Amino acid sequence: MSVSPRDRASVPLLHRPVTVHAWDDVVFAHWRHDPEALAPLLPRGVRPDVVDGSAWAGLSSYVFRETAVPPFPPSRRLGSMTEVTIEVLTVDDRGRHGVVYRTVDTNNVPAIVAAHALLGVPYTFSRAGGRRRGDTLEYRSVRHPDRWAGRLRSVPSLRVGGPARPRLATTVRVVAGEVDDSALAAELTTRAGIHAKLLAQTVFWQRQHPPLVLRRGRLDRLEGDLPAAVGLPGLFDRAPDSVLVLDGTTVRYGWGDVVR
Repeated sequence: MSVSPRDRASVPLLHRPVTVHAWDDVVFAHWRHDPEALAPLLPRGVRPDVVDGSAWAGLSSYVFRETAVPPFPPSRRLGSMTEVTIEVLTVDDRGRHGVVYRTVDTNNVPAIVAAHALLGVPYTFSRAGGRRRGDTLEYRSVRHPDRWAGRLRSVPSLRVGGPARPRLATTVRVVAGEVDDSALAAELTTRAGIHAKLLAQTVFWQRQHPPLVLRRGRLDRLEGDLPAAVGLPGLFDRAPDSVLVLDGTTVRYGWGDVVR
């Protein structure tokens, strides 16, 4: 039975949830892109998802609150953090519409270690923060790789150390407007899960949340050199083709399966 994009992430989890989060003050910015240019950035077994005639790369920024790892209660230490991501919309041979994160920048060290070791999601240490004033949402993320390398040397997969590397920054400011219930808005934001490379395999983590109430966003500011560091140079050189805001939702992640 086919599922509409709006209801895609309402499908019950196949397995018990691994984590449960409150997502607050979410900014989505998406750009149309050439599928052939995005394909080399993806793990085996997935390809760029062509939506409305284009492949899509995106930026998302949000606040995680009240993270829970069932059956344990929510933990502030694990879950109160800001994340700034660069991502590609994906689909696999089973028709699951997901996302591949090229990076998830955050200042939460336990989350970075857990995501690399257990999920295969490329978290990176950054001074990430955000604020909201009325309908204006602003996020900023600044990496200082060498300053924080000493904290993370115990995790080999993070590849810290070596020659000095430049700081990488991203700033986005958006003003939220009226509700956008278009099919395109749902396609770009309601993804069934995460496609990730874990060791030598591509895996799928299922994502579940209620249908999203999205609002159109007006871009006030977007700058930074983070996309170039993750294989998407020039992404910020033009305005996004879609800007959306989500005030909040609850997201549950669970194991899907091995893609390839």
